[in-house]
Amino acid sequence: MFYLEHFGLTDAGKVRENNEDSLLVATGEDETLFAVADGIGGFEAGEVASRMAIDALKKMEPNDPFDGSVKEANRRIRAASQGDESLSGMGTTVVAIRFGGTKQKPRAEIAHVGDSRAYLLRGGGLKPVTEDHSLVSELVKSGDLTRAEAADHPQRNLITRALGAEENVEADNAVLPVEANDRFLLCSDGLSDMVKEARIEEVLKEHAKDPDTAAKQLLSDALDAGGSDNITIIVIDVRERDEKEPSRSQGTREMRAVGRPATGASGATGTAAPSAFASTRNVKGSSGKGRKAGKKKGLRAVIGGIFGRLVRGLAVLAVLALALTPVYLWGSSRYFLDSDGGEVVAYRGLPYTVGDMPFNEEWRRTGIALEDVGQTYRDPINDNTYYEQEGIEQVLDQMQTDIARNQREEAEQENRDGGGNSPEGRGN
Repeated sequence: MFYLEHFGLTDAGKVRENNEDSLLVATGEDETLFAVADGIGGFEAGEVASRMAIDALKKMEPNDPFDGSVKEANRRIRAASQGDESLSGMGTTVVAIRFGGTKQKPRAEIAHVGDSRAYLLRGGGLKPVTEDHSLVSELVKSGDLTRAEAADHPQRNLITRALGAEENVEADNAVLPVEANDRFLLCSDGLSDMVKEARIEEVLKEHAKDPDTAAKQLLSDALDAGGSDNITIIVIDVRERDEKEPSRSQGTREMRAVGRPATGASGATGTAAPSAFASTRNVKGSSGKGRKAGKKKGLRAVIGGIFGRLVRGLAVLAVLALALTPVYLWGSSRYFLDSDGGEVVAYRGLPYTVGDMPFNEEWRRTGIALEDVGQTYRDPINDNTYYEQEGIEQVLDQMQTDIARNQREEAEQENRDGGGNSPEGRGN
């Protein structure tokens, strides 16, 4: 008989002002269900979307298919987004896992949308069991990028699928056989972007018997690497119960029995059989460290993935078709800088054009000459770095301040140089 030991935590990171990630750690109707959701939308909207996704999953009964809950979450997020202007354009990724099957064939069922991930550590090797819905993932599949190249690609966070983005969304599903001592990891990209897979594997192996310590060490590594995004981690260990082991032990929490019928990859239920998982127990609970209100990454994902630079393997017609979806509307909250005739110009939208169709509009002519801009801001201009409105306004203000200071210092230096020569000139 199997049981689960698990630990989950979430942290805002070092850069974001709030945490738009949400997590579910065996506290729903199905007590073998775990999930991570990474919100998108800016201000507090992303947090609302991720929480709505988790709330929908909490209501899943052990026999319910993932598909229904995912579609219900998508429906709720879109309804809220359309009914409240402050929530317009919000969305979320989600990755979820639940355990069941029979004693003879225990299994895990996984569903995901977006780039939050699930990994499996088995037999000393770590492997991903989800495939990101992202631009770089498409390039890996087409052979244009290796997994190593994709890990460092500047557009690795540009996703192509999320709850709330479109009226209909499909989750990818997988069913895996489960073995004793399997370790599963669910995480948002705040971990997978900051910590290499080799290091994740090392930490999971080093703390093989302690999901609590493993999760906390991974969080520490992500923060040490910069903590540029919210970080959410759930570590789940599959344990085989010794028949001599008491059903309850001090410091653990037994949960009710889970008797979900056997389910195939299609979601069709079969004949009910004794569950492979008699109970789960939570070693030390879950942590919500770092949750506070504010702003986050906003549009960091869906639209960029759809309208990323047209690269090999993506047909122009496919991009145009996607451009007509509601996802394109998310571009209205993205800003970037470019130069026009030697002047720095701020644009709203995305820095791409397909055929004769631009995905941006001029937002502000700054009056700043590109030649006066310091190197600090040259790269963001050349790379068309994305900003939210508040961020681009701060950059422009700082740019103006730096230029004014430099011009003032140059003028003062010229006055000093001129002052040293003028008496001699007047004397002659």
